Amino acid sequence: MRHDLRPAGAAGPLTGARVLLTRRAAGDRIAAALEEAGAEVVAVALTETVPGDFEAMARAQERLASGAYAWVVVTSARALAAMSLAGAPASTRFAAVGPGTARALEEAIGRRADVVADGGAAGLLREPLLAGGPQGSGALGEGERDAGGAARPEGRGRLLLPASAIADPALADGLRKAGWLVEAVPAYSTRTAPADSLPPGLARAWGSPAGPARGGFDAVVLLAGSGARALHELLGPPPARPAGVGRRTAVVALGPSTAAEASRLGLGPDAVADSPTPRGVLSAVSAAISIITGPRPTRPHHAPTPEETS
Repeated sequence: MRHDLRPAGAAGPLTGARVLLTRRAAGDRIAAALEEAGAEVVAVALTETVPGDFEAMARAQERLASGAYAWVVVTSARALAAMSLAGAPASTRFAAVGPGTARALEEAIGRRADVVADGGAAGLLREPLLAGGPQGSGALGEGERDAGGAARPEGRGRLLLPASAIADPALADGLRKAGWLVEAVPAYSTRTAPADSLPPGLARAWGSPAGPARGGFDAVVLLAGSGARALHELLGPPPARPAGVGRRTAVVALGPSTAAEASRLGLGPDAVADSPTPRGVLSAVSAAISIITGPRPTRPHHAPTPEETS
């Protein structure tokens, strides 16, 4: 059920817009925010999740239960669904990318994240407790250094990163540069969904012009690089529109890594949501639709969330 908080008769900023969301999940807060703003949201799972390395996960879970990790970094709810972290001792701290992942963490194992970063995975690299490395976070004790003062490899500078097998390595690399001993575990992977799993009529709608009564989409929201690849494989880039034949579809990417993959595939984007939150995505979609007046820009618009200054 949708709970509309707008005054009766008031139009939302996306009233009349049709938005393709490249995932389908129960209780999706991004879909709810777009609908609350007046958009018609067509949510389609363009990717499917496949299990990761079970043996690697089992070994990591044993080490987690023994207290081997100072931190566990969780980048998505998918990682929590793929790998149980319930065995973590109270001494292990948790970092989450975005409030949605933090909520999923609390629901999964009853633990609140010690750090919640906005701005995608790169936001974690700006968090002082992680950016300062093991010494800055107090993760290394006096007994965990050798005679020369260097941290021992088996010390508390170890960090667990359960994530997609095809995840952008930038986060793991950045944490290593900060001094952490990162154990990246492939908890799951994603692949393009079969073409015959798409809803009937989706390809026709994708090829239609945007705008009232035309049947096309005003915007498409890409939430991950895998979603950008799936869109490119299954539907292709948004068709160009000759003058007077309706507006083209705006492309919105969540975060810089998704934007980079979309750009590589020739998908734009028109706008980037720098905050992985429903309000951040809503702001980017609103901005993208408002600037669709001509050719796709050479550089995407970066939309701040409503709480940020312009």
